[in-house]
Amino acid sequence: MDFNKKVIAVLAVALLATGSWSCKKIIDEAPETTLDITNAYRNSTDADAAVIGIYGQFLALQKTYILQNELRADLVDVTPNADPYLKQLSNHTTTKDNPYVDPRPYYQVILNCNDALKNFKLMRDDFRMSVDDYNKHYSDIGALRSWIYLQLGIQYGNVPYITEPVENVEDIKNLSAFPRIPLDQLLTKLIDFTEKLPYKEVYAYPAGNPLVVTIDGNNTQKLFICKPFVLADLYLWNNNYTKAAENYQKVMDSENNNTNINVSFNAYKVGFYAGGATYDPYSDNAVRYGRAQDESSLLTESGWRNIFTLPNSSTTYNTEWLWGIPYSANFKPGNPMIELCSQAFGKYLIKPSQSSIDNWNAQRQYNGIPYDARGRLSYSTSIAGPVITKLTDNIIPATNFNKIGKWGLYRAALLHLRYSEAANRDGKGKLSWALLNIGIANTFYVGTYLNGAKSPVSFDEINTMQTPYAAPYYFDARSNGDYKSPWYRNTGIRGRAGVTALDVSLQNDVTGLEGKLIDEGALELAFEGNRWPDLLRIARRQNNPAFLAERVYQKLLKAGDPNAGAARAKLMTPSNWYLPFDWN
Repeated sequence: MDFNKKVIAVLAVALLATGSWSCKKIIDEAPETTLDITNAYRNSTDADAAVIGIYGQFLALQKTYILQNELRADLVDVTPNADPYLKQLSNHTTTKDNPYVDPRPYYQVILNCNDALKNFKLMRDDFRMSVDDYNKHYSDIGALRSWIYLQLGIQYGNVPYITEPVENVEDIKNLSAFPRIPLDQLLTKLIDFTEKLPYKEVYAYPAGNPLVVTIDGNNTQKLFICKPFVLADLYLWNNNYTKAAENYQKVMDSENNNTNINVSFNAYKVGFYAGGATYDPYSDNAVRYGRAQDESSLLTESGWRNIFTLPNSSTTYNTEWLWGIPYSANFKPGNPMIELCSQAFGKYLIKPSQSSIDNWNAQRQYNGIPYDARGRLSYSTSIAGPVITKLTDNIIPATNFNKIGKWGLYRAALLHLRYSEAANRDGKGKLSWALLNIGIANTFYVGTYLNGAKSPVSFDEINTMQTPYAAPYYFDARSNGDYKSPWYRNTGIRGRAGVTALDVSLQNDVTGLEGKLIDEGALELAFEGNRWPDLLRIARRQNNPAFLAERVYQKLLKAGDPNAGAARAKLMTPSNWYLPFDWN
């Protein structure tokens, strides 16, 4: 490891784990571990440290992100241990003094982003940073800021859009005086800014860059935001489906030409398990059993649970995850999900809702088992009640202080569901259905079958294993003997989970299929922080408040919450979908 990489490795451990890097402009008195802003931008190594510090501060947003996006929706409920403010968040009686709706933590990170973006420009202009380094650093922090603003828009509806550095603490205290803009206008501004970023590759920094190192078994390459993914999300929220699909597909196809065929066939493909007698770590993200039709043999140390338990450097992790940030066992703040979810090492404040459990129990697997095993791999049961394990099941702390883990933000299943949402709205319902259910080849293949399996006897039959569309809706899943195309292992979200396919008639039902995609998100993505945005986005697009209100109502009704009816009535008015924005 060269000198620069040693420097970054030390900074990544000390700063990312603590989130301690911060502009003096944002705090009254800087702690001893804080970099002096007057010396923070001398060269590219300082710029690297600034990036790591901003991500460290960003990491502290996970608790707010999960609570706002999951507890406000239908898959997460409070436990008897929850304080009144958490209960407010869950049943939509939130008051302005609720600490879980404070917008300031988001803006603290944004203001540091603004300061860094300004200084990166100065460094480029003064030749303290190469143009190439500037393009990568500026684009990375710029995209991160766009992502944070999208979250603000989703939660608060109307927010101040500030892109210039704020000079002192008093300006921050008066932030509420800045003009606010509505979500639709915010989306337009974010798309315009993010499209103009000079470096929009899938990985923020390529291998060999000083910011790409391995620390405590975790590779840092996927610590940084995936820019095409966030840009696609912005377009999806703005109902520009073709542009959304273009950017999602860029990510989905990003490893197609990898010289390691195991990577090219598996990375971000949501494929079947390709192992057999020999274990295949590249494709082990499917729900699997040790013995067919024996539910007691569900694999809990491999298969789908691998997605959440393996370290960032593993081959399996890297075929599924695009953006995830690890917590260190040796530094604060530690994984906040332990405090929220764990009975043994936390306060057990939130739990799976009965609605989420019912969702899994309503499914049926191909092997005849009458529930979706992803539920068994996402929560456990106890005398005190159900426990969310998905966010903490890679944690085996020796003490209460060993609170390791990661904040996972972007992964392949989320990518496929959002791409499918765009494809469905763009008139490609069959492709959307394929990615949701049984995969591309199984959906589009027309030809000879032998003993129930595809057995192509001509090139015409082989060629049907690809989508008959132009980009961004073209995928090649052709295979025959030794010939394999990048997407031949794609098996669909439900196929990978081993649950039965939905009715094929949905291919021609735009609204019906859209609802099923969001339902699938409840099964595949539960507790990960996507639920409220998914419900809100569809309710807005369909102009259908009941899409959101009814699901929240059912959660509260099943929990016996006396505010269930009032919450439903409140959420039938779109202006009530957003949290109160009160800077003071």
